[in-house]
Amino acid sequence: MASALNFETLLQESVKVHGHLCPGQVLGVKMSLLGMRKVGIRDPRSRDKKNLLVFVELDRCATDAIQSVTGCSLGRRTMKFMDYGKMAATFVNIRTGKAVRVSGREDAREKAKNVSNGGEHKYAAQIAAYKIMPEDELFDTMEVDVRLRPEDMPGRPMKRVKCDFCREDIQDMREVYREGKVVCRSCAGGGYYKVRRPFLLPAVVHKCHNDIKIKSKLWIEVGDEPVFGRGRLLLLKEIIRHGSINRAAREVSISYRKAWSYIKAMEERLGITLVVRRAGGKNGGGATLTHEATEFLGRYEEMEAGVREMVDERFRKIFNVRV
Repeated sequence: MASALNFETLLQESVKVHGHLCPGQVLGVKMSLLGMRKVGIRDPRSRDKKNLLVFVELDRCATDAIQSVTGCSLGRRTMKFMDYGKMAATFVNIRTGKAVRVSGREDAREKAKNVSNGGEHKYAAQIAAYKIMPEDELFDTMEVDVRLRPEDMPGRPMKRVKCDFCREDIQDMREVYREGKVVCRSCAGGGYYKVRRPFLLPAVVHKCHNDIKIKSKLWIEVGDEPVFGRGRLLLLKEIIRHGSINRAAREVSISYRKAWSYIKAMEERLGITLVVRRAGGKNGGGATLTHEATEFLGRYEEMEAGVREMVDERFRKIFNVRV
């Protein structure tokens, strides 16, 4: 363990960085000394400067102390923040691969009460107790394996790409891929912020009065040939409504011949019978959809609604507009 003088010197340096003395500073300094010793780091500010990597699990006072003692930082890419909300840090010797996780003991606070004389302020008593309590009463340690990826290591960026949606640069291989497109994690759905106005030129926003909408189109192909889409959906629904191919064709503004050719093409490529025609007689002729056709229409409309919902949500997120 480091000498008392060395500890006090490191603690004072840490206080200058953090701004005040608190129990977290004492724990952070002692945690750093313990973790570095366990992984064989003697001097993180000179000889071992490039060999130490620290993963911190809490954005509190102790993290400032760990940065002060170890010299590791986010900017140097030698400190990694893992948002776990735990008083813990893992110290990694990059050269040897040895890694040790040091975590604060849950019973340390209660033990600190027994160490202090009770006459001091709560935090002053904690500080005094933590300074003299042995490491095994303050911390638990365990050897761990940490997978260090090349893109997590210190040094210049290995790669820089541009997000296909927001067009901002992404460094250090933090991009994801969606349907062949490069996407930053924010646009992929993990953003912590929301744009307060549409991501459009002011003139465009002004002209549309924020009444901007997104339209999506869905169709089914068989063998690279369109076989079913919105237009043919409307044709079949008009047949249901009127019981007549001829009347349905007029409603969607196409000829009877074209309507019938659409129906035959759909039946041939989908492999099901869609329309049953009735010959004329006492009650006249007509047409009805088969059970398979009505089931197919229901599934298509369900899929269409799902795609529309997904596109609307994506549009709201990126452009910050109401759909």
